[in-house]
Amino acid sequence: MSINPVSAVIPLWHAQMAWAKVLIQRSFNLAKPEDILLREHRGRHAIPGTSWFLCTHGVGVDVYKTPDVGGIDFDFDKPNPDPWRMRIFIERQVNEGNLPYESFKHLLDDDELMQRTIEEALK
Repeated sequence: MSINPVSAVIPLWHAQMAWAKVLIQRSFNLAKPEDILLREHRGRHAIPGTSWFLCTHGVGVDVYKTPDVGGIDFDFDKPNPDPWRMRIFIERQVNEGNLPYESFKHLLDDDELMQRTIEEALK
């Protein structure tokens, strides 16, 4: 039996989310990271002093270098990823070089396999 490669990515998801929360809080001088969702901070912004950007949405935020590279998209009220966000996370982390392309090529090339593998890992 082989190890589900997505299961191995879940700890990276949590680490990236923790990093993003600290980055947001410190870069925007907020009392807590969720304050980025306040009306005056809504929208797309360059994160001061970094090569990162963020975009607020609903109850969450998307932190990225470019739309397809690096970062994480998460909701503040959900500690774990949903399948859609995990898929985006994997693609961006592979593009960033944080995950080896060779280990995820078969998933990136097959949408149905990617979906099944993610759903299995997130059970």
